[in-house]
Amino acid sequence: MGLKRKVFGAFAAIAALASGSARLMADPLSDFYKTRNVTISVGSAAGSGFTLYARLIARHMPKYIPGSPNMVVENLPGAGGLRQFDHLVTVAAKDGSVIGLLNPAVAVAPLLTPEISRHSTDKVAWLGSANSEVSTCIVWPHAKVKDLADLKKRELVLGGSGTTGSSGIGAQALKAIFGYPWKIIGGYQGSADIMLAGARGEIDGACILLMSAMRAQYWESFKRGDFTVVLQMPPGNHPDLPGVANTIDLAETDEQRQALEFIYGYWAFGRPFAVPLGVPAERLAMLRTALKATVEDQAFLADSEKMGVSVDYMDPDALQKRVAAILNTSPEVVAKVRALVPANEAR
Repeated sequence: MGLKRKVFGAFAAIAALASGSARLMADPLSDFYKTRNVTISVGSAAGSGFTLYARLIARHMPKYIPGSPNMVVENLPGAGGLRQFDHLVTVAAKDGSVIGLLNPAVAVAPLLTPEISRHSTDKVAWLGSANSEVSTCIVWPHAKVKDLADLKKRELVLGGSGTTGSSGIGAQALKAIFGYPWKIIGGYQGSADIMLAGARGEIDGACILLMSAMRAQYWESFKRGDFTVVLQMPPGNHPDLPGVANTIDLAETDEQRQALEFIYGYWAFGRPFAVPLGVPAERLAMLRTALKATVEDQAFLADSEKMGVSVDYMDPDALQKRVAAILNTSPEVVAKVRALVPANEAR
């Protein structure tokens, strides 16, 4: 009996050691992610360029997340991205299972529309951005705009996602800065709705259509002449728009230039991904690494090329510096822009 007890005890010790080793070798990240979905929330409608990027990321990113979770895209349109931003900060799980693809306009919303913007970007941790953007103003043929002078002569009806969204604010600012006789109609859910309204003749134009969305979704239509790009905005000129005027070059004063850079500068980090504060440090670090690996993945890049989607990765530190630079715009410039763009009035 003594020998049997000793043998049993030895086996028990070995089993305990093996069990302990297995626990030590377990991957807590894999254990967490293999049992759940990861959601990418988007603050615009299903047909938007933001959704296109989110779905592309969702197809390729899981292989860089331990446990290879299923990734799903959730659309929460409204208030130019502020509805989704509020949901990410206040409602979404803070465990690394929810990622937000934010409209970069939310970075300036606390300065431009503080009465409706509940949160600043210090409530999120950046993962990085997938590209930089150039935004445009477009018109449809029925608007009969032949040159820049016509923009000041014709009473155009422009569509936007709302007076507080990037399309609404941008159009209102251009109207005020350059004296354009525009009427701005808000309430569209995203670029797909705006483009459909223009094709139907319900509106004459829109500011903005992002170049990534144009390249991916409307390039053949653009080349056919179904609509015309009449303006492009800071931070730069797009190589596919030679000869199209940039509003920064139309500005006549430093004040106008500073206002335009403030209003449009955030498109330099056009597709920023973030998680709410509170995500455990090891999951945050992993998600940052996974996003970078995804946008550098050859299969991802091949898909991007096929879809006409531009990729220009920006790391979290560079993204944060860009945001900080915009938020450090002088109060005088911000006040003048706010005077140009009433937060709750479509004019």
